[in-house]
Amino acid sequence: MKQAAIVCHRGACLVAPENTFASLEKAIEIGADVVEFDVRPSMDGVLYVIHDATVDRTTDGTGRLSDMTSKEVDRLDAGSWFGPEFAGEPVPRLDVFLDACQGRIATYVEIKDGDPAEIRDMLAVRGMLEDAWTFSFEQAIRAETRAKVPDFKRMVLFNQVGSVERAVAQDAHILEFHENDLTEERVQEAKKAGLITQMFYGGDDPSVFENAVRFGIEQMNIDHVELFRSVERNIFETAA
Repeated sequence: MKQAAIVCHRGACLVAPENTFASLEKAIEIGADVVEFDVRPSMDGVLYVIHDATVDRTTDGTGRLSDMTSKEVDRLDAGSWFGPEFAGEPVPRLDVFLDACQGRIATYVEIKDGDPAEIRDMLAVRGMLEDAWTFSFEQAIRAETRAKVPDFKRMVLFNQVGSVERAVAQDAHILEFHENDLTEERVQEAKKAGLITQMFYGGDDPSVFENAVRFGIEQMNIDHVELFRSVERNIFETAA
């Protein structure tokens, strides 16, 4: 058995405010292989790292990001909601965020909104494209990515494509499972088809992690990194 690569979901979001430089640094500190983050543009087309369509939940502002200028977004505090020690954390501009990742950690970009080609080019100019991949819940963005920037590696969800065969037909590079559709048979079938297997799980049930390890999942897109590594280590020691 081989250790799974760790993808930190929105950065190390249990110990720092999600989708910030602080959560990125914490992800690097705990040894994550990849940072997952979300991207949206402001009204004037500047790409930012933020999950929600509105800034209400994760900043001291209110309203839709797409209705705000970059000057307005840059003034927001994206850390105080999580803890006073993070006061003053900005909503990261994507270009600056990628600069902070460069040479330190690989990237998984979930495009909530924005031009896939622009994001691809921002990665490529920094020499980061080879270790990056993308996904979007928006079908139009997924189609645009495949058509316009086929060299930008793409992930698909098993619960959307429904089979390994369809993932391959869509030229996917990574197939992500959730706890309710994860089976050892599907994982092995995906690997044989040349896909990288990944699992997203935001919870903390050790039995879910145990299944992922025993089934041979290669990448874990998770929040509870220490718990997963503990489960993984116990299984490896028992098998030794």
